[in-house]
Amino acid sequence: MFKTLKISSPGKIILCGEHSVVYGKKALACSIDLRTHLAARHTENNYFQFILSDLDQTLEIKEEDFLSVKCASVQSEPDAIIKHLEEKYSNKIVSSLNFFILLYPELEWSQLAGLQVKISSDIPIASGLGSSASYSTCLSSFFFLLRSNRIFYQSDLEAINRNAFYIEKLFHGNPSGLDNSVSAYGGFVVFEKGLIREKFTCDQELNVLIINSQIPKQTLQQVKKVRALYERHGSILDSLMNSIDLLVDKFIQTLKELDSLDVIKDLVTINQGLLYALQVSNQALDSIVNTCEKLGFRAKITGAGGGGCCITIFDQSDMQKLDELKSCLTKNSFLPFQTRLGSEGVRIDQLI
Repeated sequence: MFKTLKISSPGKIILCGEHSVVYGKKALACSIDLRTHLAARHTENNYFQFILSDLDQTLEIKEEDFLSVKCASVQSEPDAIIKHLEEKYSNKIVSSLNFFILLYPELEWSQLAGLQVKISSDIPIASGLGSSASYSTCLSSFFFLLRSNRIFYQSDLEAINRNAFYIEKLFHGNPSGLDNSVSAYGGFVVFEKGLIREKFTCDQELNVLIINSQIPKQTLQQVKKVRALYERHGSILDSLMNSIDLLVDKFIQTLKELDSLDVIKDLVTINQGLLYALQVSNQALDSIVNTCEKLGFRAKITGAGGGGCCITIFDQSDMQKLDELKSCLTKNSFLPFQTRLGSEGVRIDQLI
């Protein structure tokens, strides 16, 4: 058993394939080096303490609470557990912990008693950057380690990812599974029709500036908006979706053969044009893209649009103007985050 344990998992962006993935096309997502951090340690307490630093929320589970959850007459099958938790608990964080208590019948109170777990994150909430999936992956990894009493390996990621997906179901009802897959595996993930089609890495370091519009993401509203547009102009929308699908293929090919970022920058601009055509931008997102373009950067919406974030990928030749860009964006009340694409998936950062 550990004295101190630290686990982290990355957030994600959609590089290409927003909206077209809803229509059976491919989406290309990748991890970003903004991470959720889980830190666990043993204390003198006789209860399990769970602290969400960013939400200023603390939960304490005592032995009688643990046994009460354990006594529930529910099968240790994930979907049955999810249904039970949705009916019994309104607090999703409580449900996420109780999911693993019910999933692992062999888990004993002695394994939780005295543990303090703190969760913190670099990832802004409700911005389309996979904050809940990163949390879910950290939690799944923690309980995997607690149950098995060993570290996890690459071969264990499938099980960790599967249970992270069920926590995502608690939060979102019917998630695609893309966000938690990126958080678990890291790198680049090609997703199509609800399945991971391919995972790969890129040898070249890819720097990205993520710009948070500070407008909460509006996934459902934007999906409905595009659906209404599709119903009015089906053949035109089919062409747009096919074009985005071709763009995904070109992104994948270019990343695998990457010599320079010039082609990637062109693809970013083309992608943004297609997203404009789908009418998922707004004044704030337009302002971000235009500010980037005025200083020679290529930018696009990442995610469903209507809010959330934009991204611009840059290299060493852009560094001179990067500070100026950040300053301009900040003056307009946007929040820029500089990070890397394709970072490592869930990992153990410390184990003592």
